[in-house]
Amino acid sequence: METLSVIIPMYNYGQYLDEAIQSVLNQSVKAHEIICVSDGAIDNSVEIARKYPVIIVEKENGGLASTRNAGAKVATGKYLMSFDSDDIMRPDCIKEHLKLAGDNTIVTCGLMAFGSETYTARPEPATVELLMKRNCIYSNSLFPKVLWEKVGGFDEGETMRLGLEDWECWIRMAGAGAIFKRGDYIGLLWRRHPSAMS
Repeated sequence: METLSVIIPMYNYGQYLDEAIQSVLNQSVKAHEIICVSDGAIDNSVEIARKYPVIIVEKENGGLASTRNAGAKVATGKYLMSFDSDDIMRPDCIKEHLKLAGDNTIVTCGLMAFGSETYTARPEPATVELLMKRNCIYSNSLFPKVLWEKVGGFDEGETMRLGLEDWECWIRMAGAGAIFKRGDYIGLLWRRHPSAMS
């Protein structure tokens, strides 16, 4: 069985964290491990995470890229998936991503936005040319840890704090020869609220 580490960045979304972690624990195919990384959170996120069978990493605030990198560094799964602490996984999310996983493959499944906006989106077929125009790879996509290592992880530069870190990383992975696959399953419930990053 292929192993997957789910990395949950935590930064002051404690009110949503129980639901997020429970949705990972309730998957039809279980994650090998759940890694909750506090990016200098000043709410009760760490206290909430301690109630669950998860790995907790605490670090000073450095932004989303550094938080994802911190989780990836300690991950022992073959594959990695970032999962924001204000979102919800549908029950077969991991199962459907793993169906398409490969050694040099980034897998994206569909999402459904809820909250202040409601819509359903399925990923476009990703190419390097399309990625240079817009990000068509969702942030909760699955990718091999060796691919993350190959490109040197997410860029922790100040510009990436604008929410560009995953897009920029997908482009570098594409440059390193990554293959993109997409599934029709709606794997992610993407919570839209005033303080959410886009």
